[in-house]
Amino acid sequence: MTRSRMEPADVSLEELSASITRTGGKYLCGLLRCSLAERDQVATGDLADCLDVSRASVTEMVEKFGEGDLVEHEHYKGATLTDRGEALARHLLWRRCVTEQFFEGELDLDVGIESAYRIGFEFPDAGVTRLAEMIDHPCDRTCQATDPEECAQLTIGSA
Repeated sequence: MTRSRMEPADVSLEELSASITRTGGKYLCGLLRCSLAERDQVATGDLADCLDVSRASVTEMVEKFGEGDLVEHEHYKGATLTDRGEALARHLLWRRCVTEQFFEGELDLDVGIESAYRIGFEFPDAGVTRLAEMIDHPCDRTCQATDPEECAQLTIGSA
């Protein structure tokens, strides 16, 4: 994974978002969070623990993402996000964060991580962008966190 984040213009986030399932997005988000915490390749077992899923499930998804140019995986060493994978994970986390903060801040309603992710994933891009403007969200279309401790919104739910 690169340490310099891609700008939203560097990759078509809408195109990437349309090519991934909601569950697949959680795996990418989990891989980003683990990568930021460990600063190295993430072992599939560690990602499985983080997402509370089986190692076989992680291995299958990581291999699938490798075919789609989102993850680089070395057997017995671990996985890292490609630039495209990182940009997509950061965009999905941003969508979840905006949704969660909108519901909490504007509606005084705790929807939880899982629901916020699901709503943010399904909500039209223009709608999430409008919500971000309404709450004056500090990030621009992608999560800008460089460390899991930096942002409480970097947490993920189970896959």
